[in-house]
Amino acid sequence: MDLTLRLLRHGYDAVAADRAARGVAPDAGTHASRLAGRRAVVVRSEPGARFFYDESAAERKGVVPPPLAWLLFGRGALHGLDGDAHRDRKRTMVDVLSADGLGPLVTDVGSELGSAVATWPGREVSVHPALVSVYGRAVLRWAGLPLTDERADTIAHRLSQQVDGFGFAGPAYARGWASRLWWNRYATRLAADIRAGRSQVPADAPAARVVGGIDADDRTAGVELGNILRPTVAVAWLGSFAAMRLAGRPDWRERLADPGEELARMAFAQEVRRTTPFAPVLAARATRPATIDGVRVRRGDRLVLDIMGIDHDPARWEAPGEFRPERFLDHAPGAFDLVPQGGGHPSGHRCPGESLTLRVLEATLRVLAGVPYEVVDPSVDLTRMPTTPRDGLRVRVPAGARPRSAHASSPGSA
Repeated sequence: MDLTLRLLRHGYDAVAADRAARGVAPDAGTHASRLAGRRAVVVRSEPGARFFYDESAAERKGVVPPPLAWLLFGRGALHGLDGDAHRDRKRTMVDVLSADGLGPLVTDVGSELGSAVATWPGREVSVHPALVSVYGRAVLRWAGLPLTDERADTIAHRLSQQVDGFGFAGPAYARGWASRLWWNRYATRLAADIRAGRSQVPADAPAARVVGGIDADDRTAGVELGNILRPTVAVAWLGSFAAMRLAGRPDWRERLADPGEELARMAFAQEVRRTTPFAPVLAARATRPATIDGVRVRRGDRLVLDIMGIDHDPARWEAPGEFRPERFLDHAPGAFDLVPQGGGHPSGHRCPGESLTLRVLEATLRVLAGVPYEVVDPSVDLTRMPTTPRDGLRVRVPAGARPRSAHASSPGSA
């Protein structure tokens, strides 16, 4: 069976199922397979991951099929570029997402979520859509877009639908494409207005910096603006799992609620990312032959980075199946050991929003640690991509409960 079909059938367990069906040893770092009808080499060892992120050995252009790439990233996006074109455009994105400029966004996430949880006592709430609204409002304000809360919620949920559709899950895929087409029209007009000075977006705002810093037409500039905004909304998937894990670790609640325990919250967030990556694999194309772990790679072969395999590799992680946030308290993972958002050097194809993801999760954990909620149903469907706990993680907060105030920023957020 082609790995593509296994991804549709098994989701996050697809590579493990592929390895077992092909008689490959469970501890093998590399094996040959097929992806989209072509020969593919699946890698999870460090040499394999290094080859995957070596720009002289692998390319991205045209690898992810348009029905998926154009839905999630948009046509002409950074993710499908290589070489100088990739480096030049990524430089603009990285500059906008620099740590120095993220403080207001992270602080706003804490304030928005603090206001939201104050309404939860006596109710049953679905965490995921609540986080989509919180993160969406915060990132749209940070970007400099003058929107009402109602309009910001609409845009946030449109961006969320694009993310939810990438796993080809029936109606979700159709909703995703409807929202992608809506965004393309909206963002193209917005980019044109910003460039012509017709918008109310300040010239130094992130939205104006992205649109003005990209040497491309209005449509492509709008696509890349979405690639700055949408990933923040997508953190809601990880935020839902963070909330579920927090409920299962009462021994960490008091600690994570302490404003001075930012490093502990970061460690908890890292373990959430390790155990629940957004996607199970990434793909590229080999541009030169090689031999990795005894498996021959031919020029033109598809390369598949086994994210689940790397992040759960017993050679890298002690007791990888257990949720142990303490493993990150005194351990900084290598560039090819923790890859939920890609690996390698930040100047390459590693996600430029990785730092933002961690800081948003840290702010989220600080607020949720002060909320006395219980999870209604913690079950997770690992065949669904992207997945969340059932019903977006429904939680119940007792009537009369008083969530701790978490509006003040943590030491590393301002």
